[in-house]
Amino acid sequence: MLPHLPNKPESKLSDTELLAAVCNNRQDAVVYMFYTKFLPIFQYHIFKLFPYKVDVKELVNEFFLYLYEDGWRRLKTFSSQKSSLATWMSVVSFRFFQKYKFTKIASRGVVTPTENWEDYVGEWVQSNDAGMMMDIKTAIEAIKNDRDREIARLIFINDEKFEVIADRFGLTTDYVYTVKNRLVKQLKETLRCYRR
Repeated sequence: MLPHLPNKPESKLSDTELLAAVCNNRQDAVVYMFYTKFLPIFQYHIFKLFPYKVDVKELVNEFFLYLYEDGWRRLKTFSSQKSSLATWMSVVSFRFFQKYKFTKIASRGVVTPTENWEDYVGEWVQSNDAGMMMDIKTAIEAIKNDRDREIARLIFINDEKFEVIADRFGLTTDYVYTVKNRLVKQLKETLRCYRR
């Protein structure tokens, strides 16, 4: 059952609220999700996959129709416990555009829906998350300062509490926050391919 939809702008909706609004065919939410919020993700994949001129809006329309089929059946398989909506949309849209590129031109113009959608989408998201974690670990290993590299491992891989890190390195908790902020900037630059 979909949650009650609050009366607030689409940009202020949580992932769950936005999903509910889209699945209830609220036009403003559909337009916001496909043509504003996640458009940069779609454009990134399209430009990466298609080395020739394509109509981005037309491809996004095709992806919208793909998810819209059967009363948003595929979109309703999203689980906030397994990934963020942004990660889910990124993975699913990439797979869609990739398949579209290799099958649409040679076929009758339709991308065949996968019969085992729930199985495949879970594998795609897990695979994407595993790849992202590998990239994060590689970026952390590239940090030159030994102490900062270890602190980065503890914060971003082990999810260690700042107080524990401060005790381990003889630092104040406030200084660990300062180090974390510096590391975030450094990792953002190294992992700029993930920036939206």
